[in-house]
Amino acid sequence: MPALKILGLCIGAAIVCAFVFLCVVWFSLPPSDAAYHELAALTDPFFMSGAIFVGSLIGVISFPFVYFTVRRLRLRTTATFIFGVVLAAIVVMTPFDRRLGMVGSLAALALALAVVRFSGWRLFHR
Repeated sequence: MPALKILGLCIGAAIVCAFVFLCVVWFSLPPSDAAYHELAALTDPFFMSGAIFVGSLIGVISFPFVYFTVRRLRLRTTATFIFGVVLAAIVVMTPFDRRLGMVGSLAALALALAVVRFSGWRLFHR
């Protein structure tokens, strides 16, 4: 049962991160871009289905790493911490470079997992 919870959290959080990534990319467009004034770009089914697909794929790929890191820890606090770190990385790095936002979010996930696993903070332990 905990594995299914963690899998659901991984996929859900990855989909939310994909949507946030798309929103930050849209907000960081230069005024000269044709999609700058078009909010329809965020509601386009192609972008939404792509975000859901890529987010689900990243969630499934990251599941084993997340599972073996948080399986013996407090799920609510660790999931909140990891999700917050990844979202912060997306919001901070993406306006500078889209690729940096994508790669930086994966690096932020790895860093957050390492902190949760090896920090010894009582906040994360049962």
